[in-house]
Amino acid sequence: MRVPIDPIGKPFTLRLRRYEMRWVTLTIVVLFLTAYTSLGAEAPEWTFDEPDAEQELKNWIDLNQLEPLKIEKVKDEKGRERKVLVTKSLGDDPYMFPGGGWNQADYDPFSGKEYHVLYMGVRVNKPDRWQIYWVSKEDTNWSEAQHQDFTVDAVDEFQDIEVDITAGDWQKKTILRFRIDPGTSPGVVAEIDYISFRGPVGEREAQALSPGGKLAILWARLKRQKALTRGE
Repeated sequence: MRVPIDPIGKPFTLRLRRYEMRWVTLTIVVLFLTAYTSLGAEAPEWTFDEPDAEQELKNWIDLNQLEPLKIEKVKDEKGRERKVLVTKSLGDDPYMFPGGGWNQADYDPFSGKEYHVLYMGVRVNKPDRWQIYWVSKEDTNWSEAQHQDFTVDAVDEFQDIEVDITAGDWQKKTILRFRIDPGTSPGVVAEIDYISFRGPVGEREAQALSPGGKLAILWARLKRQKALTRGE
């Protein structure tokens, strides 16, 4: 059987196979990108344990009625050391933007349906009402329509709190940016062990992606969790 020859003398079947392979490769790439996009972005998290945690605080650019943010080593009620974010309110409208400001963020938009619980490890000097505000792809205006109040009363000891965000149609939206108001009165001192939408930090695996996309190995956090389990 004769093999068809194209005008430049190469077997036509060989050229066809190469053409088909290009389309197969392109199809695989398109399918991969489609699947990756459908997964959506992972919600942000801050543990304040990473070596560059203080450097990342420089991205928290818009503060109101708060002393300058700082990271300190403190001891919990059992004498164990923790590395925490310390805030102190100076008025009745303190707020901060984790990872950004009014118009920017160092994390990607994420699904409010998939990530609708705010997790924090925190200790405060007095109970107070806190707030979370956000803007979304569906509503880019900062307003009372996209906010929720919650109470933090973890006085004298660290507590893992969970805030299920049900207000403002959070669970129907794609979240662009959010802000936290650590209290609604002056003199609230908060020691924040972590802020996360992925789950309580101490109960997860040793590895997690930080908001800037870097891989943070949370060995110290795991060791502390094991110590808690053993009652040390």
